[in-house]
Amino acid sequence: MAKSEVLVLEEKEKGIVILYTGQGRGKTTAALGLCMRATGWGKKVCIIQFFKSEDFICGEKIFCREKGIELHSMGIGYTWKKTPQEQKDSLQTAWKLAEEKLQDESYDLVVLDEVLHVFQKREYSFEDILSEEKLIQALQNRLVTDVVLTGRGASERLITFSDMVTEMVCIKHPWQKGIAARKGMEY
Repeated sequence: MAKSEVLVLEEKEKGIVILYTGQGRGKTTAALGLCMRATGWGKKVCIIQFFKSEDFICGEKIFCREKGIELHSMGIGYTWKKTPQEQKDSLQTAWKLAEEKLQDESYDLVVLDEVLHVFQKREYSFEDILSEEKLIQALQNRLVTDVVLTGRGASERLITFSDMVTEMVCIKHPWQKGIAARKGMEY
């Protein structure tokens, strides 16, 4: 095979795990690009947003609705106005849905957006709902589905486990000049 040729597999093999992490922006954007590409090939895609709220309107929701990509915004947002218990309840619901989708072989791609935020250190823990061990076990138990994990602060364990890892590094960002997030760019 020539170096420029790409190996294309005709039969579906065990899915891979892709991890987008780092302090820079672009993790969800990269995952959405894969969703767009997969949908273009007629693949069945599901996105589960662990922290983003159904109330927040953003470009990906509009696009997914128009293109038939299943999107579930399960969170209550990154807010101090909610109690830790409300956050835990929404995460419990999101994780239960994620477990179902990972076991459903009809999905070609499942994105667990901001799932790594569950593992961040804070004054309260989500370990009783989802631990890295439980996530890795669910990923090992799936069959053919490709999975994308996004979020900051991936552990060495998740990096080692994943088949592909990309770290987003912020070199320069408009917010450093006081430019706020813009519709169509950050959301």
